[in-house]
Amino acid sequence: MIYLTIIIALLNQVTEATTIETKSARINYNDFDQRILEKFFDLEYNEDEHDEKRVFYSHSMMMYGTGNEKTEKELIHNKLSDFGIISPKFYEGKSKKMTGDFNKLYKNKDGKTIEEMQFYKMVVSSCEVLVYSEWEGEIPSGVAIEVNHAIDAGIPVFEFDGDKFIPQKGHVHGLSYDETVKMYNED
Repeated sequence: MIYLTIIIALLNQVTEATTIETKSARINYNDFDQRILEKFFDLEYNEDEHDEKRVFYSHSMMMYGTGNEKTEKELIHNKLSDFGIISPKFYEGKSKKMTGDFNKLYKNKDGKTIEEMQFYKMVVSSCEVLVYSEWEGEIPSGVAIEVNHAIDAGIPVFEFDGDKFIPQKGHVHGLSYDETVKMYNED
């Protein structure tokens, strides 16, 4: 009887996770509180200027604010000039505060809490294209999650290769979270 209870509980968790994932695939960018959203993304998207088309720029947080990031954003802008760039930025705050901001951010969350990568997957789902880059020859865990989510959602994905955009059709194999943290700490 105990085993049956555990199995039912696990199946309920899988069902709930799948439901949240399915709902995020239909998310609208406007369902987010735009004032809080500014804490998480660079302000490079102007709805009037870009006719509501968005490209999600998935890249290592080690690139945030660097010349390489600026160069890649310029390449995205030149290649996809009709799109506004949704580019994550370093969140300045404690993780408990960040979780609180995630939960305040999404207006239609139905009382559910939102984890960090679930939040980013929701934003990826609101974009028409995803462009990503590696960090030191590796794909960090967060980037891999975003890329694979976009592929699962049918969103076109492109990898930077120098100044070229290479279509990505299948899942990517990125570093684990622990491997990513280790690599970042070595830098």
